[in-house]
Amino acid sequence: MEGYENPPTAGPGSIGHLAAIAIGAFTEIVDIIAPAEAAAGDLVNVEVRARNLHTGPIYISVAAQYNGALISFSPDYASVEAGATYSFTTSFTMPNNDTRLYVWSYYWTGEEWYPDDYSYVDIALAVPPEVYAGTISRKELEYDASRAGIPVY
Repeated sequence: MEGYENPPTAGPGSIGHLAAIAIGAFTEIVDIIAPAEAAAGDLVNVEVRARNLHTGPIYISVAAQYNGALISFSPDYASVEAGATYSFTTSFTMPNNDTRLYVWSYYWTGEEWYPDDYSYVDIALAVPPEVYAGTISRKELEYDASRAGIPVY
């Protein structure tokens, strides 16, 4: 493939139409590291590891989508040596529902970003802790079998 010497000026931006495939021709999403659950409003940190399957160095980028929102990664793209794996990171605010994070990897053809691999991870909405309702009516302090009300003087 020609054109790898022409670096891209930016990542792929919006996600193209890519069907679920087993593995990309030039890239492979090796791992998506994200929490299994998060509370609504929490910052969810995500790391995507993408491997170069090509015989030479190529530019790789990743992009993701959750609940219809597109999110980009840092760095925007990277030059990755043959056989090497590179980590891209991002974060987003957990919505008030379970969510599926779709991730795509792209490689640079020298003229355009080409969608290559696809994967996803499910992140469950954490159950909020139980709120106890009631009134504290009495506190006691016990020390060496002696009891006294609080405060103790």
